[in-house]
Amino acid sequence: MMGEEAPPARVDVICPAYNRSGAIRETVDSVLAQTVGDWRLIVVSDGSTDDTDEVVRSYSDPRVRLVRTEHHGAPGGPRNIGLAVSDAPYVAYLDSDDRWLPGHLEGLLRHLEAGARLVVMGSVAVDGDGAEVARSDLLNRVWHPDLQLVWPLYEPSRVGHVRGLVEAAGGWSTGVRGMEDWDLWLRLADRGEDFTVASEHTAVMRLNPGSRRHTTAVADYLPLGAVATEDDAKAVLETVFSGENQDRLRRSWAEMTVGWYRSMAASDRLSKAEDVDMEKVYEQLRWYALKGHDRLMLGDLTYVEDGGEFVLVRPLRCVDGAHAERLRAFLWTGDHARNSVVHEAVRRRGGRPIAAAGERTR
Repeated sequence: MMGEEAPPARVDVICPAYNRSGAIRETVDSVLAQTVGDWRLIVVSDGSTDDTDEVVRSYSDPRVRLVRTEHHGAPGGPRNIGLAVSDAPYVAYLDSDDRWLPGHLEGLLRHLEAGARLVVMGSVAVDGDGAEVARSDLLNRVWHPDLQLVWPLYEPSRVGHVRGLVEAAGGWSTGVRGMEDWDLWLRLADRGEDFTVASEHTAVMRLNPGSRRHTTAVADYLPLGAVATEDDAKAVLETVFSGENQDRLRRSWAEMTVGWYRSMAASDRLSKAEDVDMEKVYEQLRWYALKGHDRLMLGDLTYVEDGGEFVLVRPLRCVDGAHAERLRAFLWTGDHARNSVVHEAVRRRGGRPIAAAGERTR
């Protein structure tokens, strides 16, 4: 950056970028269009080999700063570098293919300056042509540590926090497995940090089926039973996917999930957007289970060969092995009713159910 020195910033915006010259101008322009002006945009070029750096340098606004680093291959390292050079009291993130609506930073700062430590804004998803296709829905605007354990909430472009929060938790993961955001928010939740969920939908994110969030290979499983032959395993799947058992699974899932959400709502760590009515959340959950979900319940149930047996497993998306162990323990207990349907089908084929962490498949 050339020209005059940037004034002190109230919020630093950290934007990792690798070969994004075709998209990053829209990203930077969306920050320039914010309704508050005391920000600094720190674009960390992750060893870009195209003209990303030149595009960023073309902005004469002193609040736009380029930091170039060697290539990391994942956004965690560049985000840590951005944190290291930031000095504003608040931090926000913006990925280099996303953008914000003009009131995004104003909304974040309103919550942060009112005492929130970790804030998530609502999101708008757009397709490759920029047309809106979805918004973060009712269920996405309810947060609890248990929800953070089970699902990959939330994308970085939606999040802001007080300075020092991330560094105290060990910083962003620098691995290339993916889901660095899920890993970080889970570590923060474990430290007692809770998300404040905003009502405004201000982060605009382009749908990208090829992103690392969607393409990370599944490496962990929840084992539910073992049978002797592959034909037995196929028969178990056929039984679980039958119409009769699908109805049972839907009813079980609705009862279990609504009860789970009610227990979280009774705790002191549930956060929700101001306009969210929990009774409507329960209605949405029931609808999703009983009417609005045309895919198979436990549709990802499959089998793997292990030590001469065929083990029925549910694939788990996890950030690491420790997370997988926690998630397995949670699902063995919390999703017991649906797991029981698999156990019954395994028994019918002369197999042995697996219902606890101590039970081995060999």
